[in-house]
Amino acid sequence: MTLLAKGVITPQRRSHIPWAACLIILLASAACAWLFNAFMPQGIGLTPAHVSHPLWQGVSLERAARMYGQGALFVDARDPGQYKRSHIRGAVNLSPVEREYLYPLLKPSLEAAKRIVVYGKGVSRFPAAEIGQFLRQQGFGEVWVMEAGLDEWRAAGHPLREPKRPGNSS
Repeated sequence: MTLLAKGVITPQRRSHIPWAACLIILLASAACAWLFNAFMPQGIGLTPAHVSHPLWQGVSLERAARMYGQGALFVDARDPGQYKRSHIRGAVNLSPVEREYLYPLLKPSLEAAKRIVVYGKGVSRFPAAEIGQFLRQQGFGEVWVMEAGLDEWRAAGHPLREPKRPGNSS
């Protein structure tokens, strides 16, 4: 017979002190992180710098369409496969993934443009924002990131370049 069965040792109740200690440590950590972010200029970025501290300006679909009519250069920040399927007529493709390879080739066209409008997927402006930030860092003056994406551009009836499907006579 064991000591527990004989009644010599009694089972101990689990203490809730470890959970309370964990909660206190978690709250203290969160408070320290908040204080660090509040008082340190660099802080801990919760979003990338090209979104939290943009050098570019946002532009509405309507204003982007007017800029298109005035000859602004449009830059498609989506991946090359999406660009090939459809893009704004006259746009060049400069995706974040292939930026280091494509930028030197596109630099003369970008330098010739007075205004540059960057667009991306729509729901997420991160790729467009990243390219917009990059272009501003390269010294381009008027860089705008379109608040809408290609789907909204299409829905508004603005010019697109889409490959013709086989068997389509239009």
